[in-house]
Amino acid sequence: MNTLTAGTIAGEFHARRVYGLKREVLRLVEEVIDDGVFHGGRRIRELEVVAGERWGGHAVGTSSGTMALETAVRALGIGAGDEVIMPALTFVSTAFAVAAAGAVPVFVDIDARTRTIDPTAVAAAVTPRTRAVIPVHIHGLMADMTAIRALADRHALAVIEDCAQAAGATDRGRPAGSVGDIGCFSMWVGKNLGGLADGGLLLAREAALLPLLRKLTDLGRDGERNTHHLRGSRGRMGEIDAAVIRHQLDLLPDWIDRRRTLADRYADAFTALPVVTPTDAPGRPHTYYKYPLTLPDPATATALATHLGRTGITTEQVYPHAVPDQPALREIIHRTTDITVTLDVLPRTVCLPLAPELTDAEADRVIEAVHGFLTPRV
Repeated sequence: MNTLTAGTIAGEFHARRVYGLKREVLRLVEEVIDDGVFHGGRRIRELEVVAGERWGGHAVGTSSGTMALETAVRALGIGAGDEVIMPALTFVSTAFAVAAAGAVPVFVDIDARTRTIDPTAVAAAVTPRTRAVIPVHIHGLMADMTAIRALADRHALAVIEDCAQAAGATDRGRPAGSVGDIGCFSMWVGKNLGGLADGGLLLAREAALLPLLRKLTDLGRDGERNTHHLRGSRGRMGEIDAAVIRHQLDLLPDWIDRRRTLADRYADAFTALPVVTPTDAPGRPHTYYKYPLTLPDPATATALATHLGRTGITTEQVYPHAVPDQPALREIIHRTTDITVTLDVLPRTVCLPLAPELTDAEADRVIEAVHGFLTPRV
């Protein structure tokens, strides 16, 4: 397999995952080619129906998670001058989607333990211009949607769940994407559920939103190819990606179980080390899309990442910068509140390799390497 170098442990494992599914993927691609339908066919409809049934909503496939976010913002009527609250710890697409509608991203802090949006910070950031809040389910753990939903209802705010990192996660038994007005999923190949390239999914709580969501993601069309009812985007999902994602949807529960098993293995091994490991929150089991290890200080985090790299173990930060600190935000009108926790946590974070395809032997090698660097410092 030429996508992996002998002796190395990758930071991301989607190349290994796709390779392992190669025979099934090729079969699905061949079926789509034989059908001769590449968009809007039975594969995408099946994915939408099954995802909606399992996750408690009404699904529409999209070309990416970014497109899902942009579509959700537009569908809920958010526009120029409106404010939308979101955590400073997220991918830039969350902010870009709001800015694309002419609205103003408002960045608030995270909870230090869960890394998800702090409901107290959300409450403090609400103004008369606030129209919505976007809780981001980060690293595989859902935000506290009970608190967020109650706050949003109190202030008559829309809720858009950014579920890009949380397919299959739950909050008190409710699937990610089913608690807000619209859930937005990324199904990029590197997610814990993904196609062969980019992909996304919208999950609407109310079926009445479906016609608008479909128009917005298909150039404003409503079934008739040459009639465009509104300004939409080329945002639909293709049949091949839909087929691959639908196949993986059945595998996702076992994959999450494997992620949790590996996370427990890491947590048990690191108990005596000067680190903070990720864990479940009350009523919110972690699905471990990433495994963020928090070190005592930025220098130690950088040194650990360097040490692991020298032993052939790739790590990530996810994310090294708060969104308000990205250069692109200089040209986007936004508002940033106190994000002290975010700025403290990010430079002290190292994400260790973790995926269903990681072997026990590889996990033990990661553990040994982490101990080899940190144990003398205890």
